[in-house]
Amino acid sequence: MKIAIQVMVPPYTYQDLDTAIHIAEAALKRGHEVTIFLFADSILSINSKVKPIRTDRNIPEKMKELAAKGVRIEICGICMDYRGVTEDMIVEGSRPSGLPELASLFANCDRFISLMA
Repeated sequence: MKIAIQVMVPPYTYQDLDTAIHIAEAALKRGHEVTIFLFADSILSINSKVKPIRTDRNIPEKMKELAAKGVRIEICGICMDYRGVTEDMIVEGSRPSGLPELASLFANCDRFISLMA
């Protein structure tokens, strides 16, 4: 099954990104194909320059680990530009994308989950 997860909220303000990570991990364990599409403020979750304090979770590192396990991580390029995030700042395994790719993802997946707070 192809599962697409769209996240739209900041990574450290709400738990939507944590939910997306847990859903992706569970789906991978069951052999499903997973894509996470980061839109609006959620693109900050792939900024490799973020250095969370020791007691908080390292979301960019978690995203990198998911990509290494086979999760496709697509990032809205316009959202990156708006927030000053450049390609050299994103975690390994993620890639800039756009709304046409999101539309294609929506049309071709079996399940679409949108996390918007």
